[in-house]
Amino acid sequence: MKIKFILIILGLSFFLSTSFGFADSDEGIATDLGWIAVGAGITANIPFIIMNKMRRYAVRSSSESTVQIGRQIGSIYRPVLNFHIMLNSIGYFAGMTHGFLLSSDLDSVSLSLALVMTVLMISGLALKYTSTRNSKVFGRLLHGQFGLVILLAMLVALHIVTGDD
Repeated sequence: MKIKFILIILGLSFFLSTSFGFADSDEGIATDLGWIAVGAGITANIPFIIMNKMRRYAVRSSSESTVQIGRQIGSIYRPVLNFHIMLNSIGYFAGMTHGFLLSSDLDSVSLSLALVMTVLMISGLALKYTSTRNSKVFGRLLHGQFGLVILLAMLVALHIVTGDD
């Protein structure tokens, strides 16, 4: 189960990152970096969110089969978390480089997107690398906000739609 899950995630990540990374563009590397950021973000977050939802459902359920599934998911949590951190870091730096290269076309959507990405990146790093209880609680509350994920997705979609002007 563990090996199959990891192979599925890796296969999905290679498929999505290459399909977004080689999108047609007239602006060269800057636009490609933006698509790489989108692909890395989708690949890093969708499996992680699904795994967390499955794990929470297994904990809430009282049947023996779901408890067993919850244990199996718990055993692969750390590698999937590291995959999530690695790909989101790649996506963040690709997205920020994309923004710096195209900073002459800066608009409010792009600036808002950069701010939300930075808040999520800093809170994720604080969650991973701080050790005090208060900082962990703060990081978990800020980084785990579903509203920020929705805001990020909406800003990415708006940025893509308005970026073709």
